[in-house]
Amino acid sequence: MNRLILSRIGAVQPLKQKGKQWTSRNVNSMRFQSTEANGEAVLEQTKTNGNVTKRSIIKQSHPTVPLAAFHNRLDSQIRHKGAPKKFLDNVLSIVKEIKQQNIKLDQTTYYAILTAYSRNKDQDGVMRTLKEMKENGLIPSVDNYNLVLEALANSGNVKQQSILKEEMKENNRPLTTASYFHLLRGMCKQDELEFALDTLEEMKKTNVQANLSCYATIINASLRLSDAPTAFTVLKEAENAGLPIQSQPRLYMDAMRVGANSDSEEIVDYCWNKAIGTYSMRPDEGTLLNVLRVAAKTGNTKLATDTIRQLSTSGYPYKEHYFTPLMEAFIVKGDLKSAFNVLDIMRVSGVSPTLRATLPIRKQLDKDVEAIDKAYYILEELKKENKVVDISAFNVVVAACADAKDLERTIATYREASALGVQPNVDTYNLVIEACIQTRMKGMGNVVIEEMKKAEITPNLETYAKMMELSCTQKNYEDAFVYLEEMKSYDIVPPENCYVRLAQKLAFEQDPRFHMVLEEMETFGYKVTPRIRELYGKSR
Repeated sequence: MNRLILSRIGAVQPLKQKGKQWTSRNVNSMRFQSTEANGEAVLEQTKTNGNVTKRSIIKQSHPTVPLAAFHNRLDSQIRHKGAPKKFLDNVLSIVKEIKQQNIKLDQTTYYAILTAYSRNKDQDGVMRTLKEMKENGLIPSVDNYNLVLEALANSGNVKQQSILKEEMKENNRPLTTASYFHLLRGMCKQDELEFALDTLEEMKKTNVQANLSCYATIINASLRLSDAPTAFTVLKEAENAGLPIQSQPRLYMDAMRVGANSDSEEIVDYCWNKAIGTYSMRPDEGTLLNVLRVAAKTGNTKLATDTIRQLSTSGYPYKEHYFTPLMEAFIVKGDLKSAFNVLDIMRVSGVSPTLRATLPIRKQLDKDVEAIDKAYYILEELKKENKVVDISAFNVVVAACADAKDLERTIATYREASALGVQPNVDTYNLVIEACIQTRMKGMGNVVIEEMKKAEITPNLETYAKMMELSCTQKNYEDAFVYLEEMKSYDIVPPENCYVRLAQKLAFEQDPRFHMVLEEMETFGYKVTPRIRELYGKSR
C-alpha cells in the first residue's frame, strides 16, 4: 500500500530537496512512512555509502492514507473466522467510522461489506450494497460481482443472476471461473439442469476453464434428479479434462448408486472399478445389494463375484440372498452348470442353501421338460467329475418335475438320489408329495411318507400341510382330519392355508363340519372372510 501511495504522490507533484528535483523514478533509495493522525509523508534520503543524511518531511493530505488504515482493520475482520453476525456488526461499525469522516468508500471497502453480508446469507444486504456502489458512481469489480453472484446462488435466485451476468458483460467485467461456478450452483439449486449444461458449454466457447467444483456441482445435481446418464457423461468429461477427480472419489460412489437404481450396467461397472477398485471405498450393504441386482440382471458374473467378496470385506456375514444374484447372473449367461456350483460355494462359505435360494434355477426350468432333463444331465456330469452334487441342486430338479406335473419324471429323479451321491432330506420328500398333489395320486403320496419314515426323516409342518392338501384331492378325505389332529397333538397351530383348503373341500362336499372348521379358524385367530363363509351356500 505504501509503495502505491508514494507513486501516486510522485505523480501529483515533483519532490524537491536543496534545489534538486526528485521524480518518481528516484525513489529507490527512499522509504515511505504514513501516520494516520495527520497524513504526513516522511521521506528519508540515504547516500550510497549507507550513511543517513538530511531528513525531509513533506506534509500532504491524501484521502487514501486514512482509508488504508480502515482497510487494514476490515481485512483483519475478514481473515478472522468469527461468528457471521458479529463479523457483520464489526464491518458495519468500521464503515460507519469511514462515513463519519466523510471519506468516500472504494471497491475494497465494498468488498468487505459484501463479504460480511454474504457470510450472513443476507441477500437483501448484498443487493443494497451493490445498488449503493452504483449510486456512488462505482462500477463493481469482478470480485465484487462474484460475491453478489455467490449470495444469489445460495438462495437459487437464477433470474437475478442472469441479469447480473449481462450487467457484467455490459460493464466490461469478464466472467471468471468463480463467476460461472456461482451461476452453475444457482441453476443446480433450482434443478435447472439443462440450463447448467448449456452454461458449461458456454464456458468452453469463451475459453473459461471449468474447475472440478463446476463439474461436481452439475454431477451432484444430476444424481439428485436421478439422471445417472447425464452425471456419468459429465464425470467422464471431467476426467478427460484432466481434473483431479481423485480428490472427490465420492462422485464415483454416488454415480454408481444412482446408476444401479436405473439398472445401468455400464455406469455401475465403471464406477465400481473406480470407487472400490481404485479408491478402496466401502459402500453400505444396501448399495452393494443393489449392485448385485444389476449384476444378476445383466449376467455380469465378475461384478457379482466382486460384490459378494466386498460384502465380506466390509464385515457383513455371508447370507443366502447374497449368492442368489450370482446364480441368476450365470443363468442369464446360459451357464446352468456354474449356477449349480454356486450352491456348493454357498455351503462351503457356511450358508446352507434352501429351496428359496434355488428359485432362479427353478424359474429357468419352468415346466420345460427338455430343460429339466438337461439340468439332470448336468448333475450326472458333476458326479462324473467327482464333484459334490449339492442336495439343493438335486431338489430343484425334483421341484421342476413337480411343477411340470410330471409324476413319473419326478419319481424317477427322486429314485436316482443315491446314484448321484445325494441323501434326500425333508424338502425332497415334500417336493415329491407336491407332484402327487398335482396329479391327485394319494397312493404314491402314502408310499413317499412310508419311505420317509424308513429314512428316519422327521416330517415338518409343510409335510403335514401337503398331506392334508393331497387328502382333499380325494373322494375320501377323512385323512385330512387325521393330519390336522396330528399337527395339533405336537402343540402346532395348523397353518391358515390348511383350514382354507379343508373348508373349500367341505363346502364342495356339503359336509356340515364346514362350520366347525370355521369356528376353529377363528379360535386360532385366523380371519374368516365373507368369501369363505359363502362357499358352503354356493355349493348347494
